[in-house]
Amino acid sequence: MIISKSRDMGFYKNYYKEMKLFNKWSYKLINIKDFSLSQYIFINNGFGDFNPHSRGKFGNIQFAKSKCIIVERLINSLMLQGRNSGKKIKTINIVKKSFSLINKKTNLNPIQVLVSAVENCSPIEDSLLLGQKISNKRVSVDISPYRRISQAIYMMAIGVKKSSFKSEKPISDCLTEEILNAYKNSSSSYGIRKKQEIEKVAELNR
Repeated sequence: MIISKSRDMGFYKNYYKEMKLFNKWSYKLINIKDFSLSQYIFINNGFGDFNPHSRGKFGNIQFAKSKCIIVERLINSLMLQGRNSGKKIKTINIVKKSFSLINKKTNLNPIQVLVSAVENCSPIEDSLLLGQKISNKRVSVDISPYRRISQAIYMMAIGVKKSSFKSEKPISDCLTEEILNAYKNSSSSYGIRKKQEIEKVAELNR
C-alpha cells in the first residue's frame, strides 16, 4: 500500500507540472524582449493555470496586477464596460477561440504572440499638464513599466470592442486581428495607432 501511495503522489506531481492554459498552450519558453517589462508581464505562477481566473484576489492590493497572469489581465480588460461586463466565462471562451485562431494562422504559441503584441503597444512616454490653473504647461514624461502594460492591454481591448460593435464579425475574430496586427507592429491595430498618437503628443511637448 505504501508503494502504491508513493506512485500516486508521483503521478499527480508530474501531472500538475504539465498543466497548460486551456490544456493546450504551455507557459514555458516565453520570450520577453523588453527587459524593463519582464518583471511586470507575469506568465507562470509555478504550475500554470488551466483557466485564467484568480477570483479577484489582486483587485484591492496596490501593484498586485503585476502578479496576475497576462492572459487574465486581457480577459478582465475585455469585461470593462459594455455588454460583456462581468461575464467572465463568456469572455474566457472568446479568448480561448481567439487563441486557437492565432495558432492556426501563425503556428506559434498564442501566449508568446500576446506578450509580443503587448510589448509593441506599450507607449514609452506621455504628456502631463503641470502648473497652476492660470499657467498650465504640458510636459512629456516617461511612463513606468507597470502603467505601460496596463495602457497597452486597455487600448487593445478598446480596439476590439470598437471593431466588433455593429459588425457581422464575431468578437473572437476581432480579437485575433487586433493581437496579430499588434504583434506585426502594424498601424491597422488600434493599440499601435493610439500608442503612436500618445508618443507624438509627448514628443511635441519635450
